[in-house]
Amino acid sequence: MNIEKRALLDHAERCRRVANDLTHSKAAQRLRAMAEEYQARAARLGDEGGSYPGPNSRGHLEGEVEG
Repeated sequence: MNIEKRALLDHAERCRRVANDLTHSKAAQRLRAMAEEYQARAARLGDEGGSYPGPNSRGHLEGEVEG
C-alpha cells in the first residue's frame, strides 16, 4: 500500500475515533463526513493502480529537493 493511501486511511480512522468520543453531535457528524471523504480518496488511489502519487498530488511539497 502506498504512503499516501495509508495516510488517508489513518486520517479516516482518527476522525472516526475522535467523533465517537465527542458529545457535540454536529462536530461528530462533520468528522464522520471527513472520514468518509478520506476513505473515498484512498479507494480512488487504489483504483488508479499506481504506487506513487501523481505530480498534482499534495504529497510533493513545493521547494522539496529530490535526492
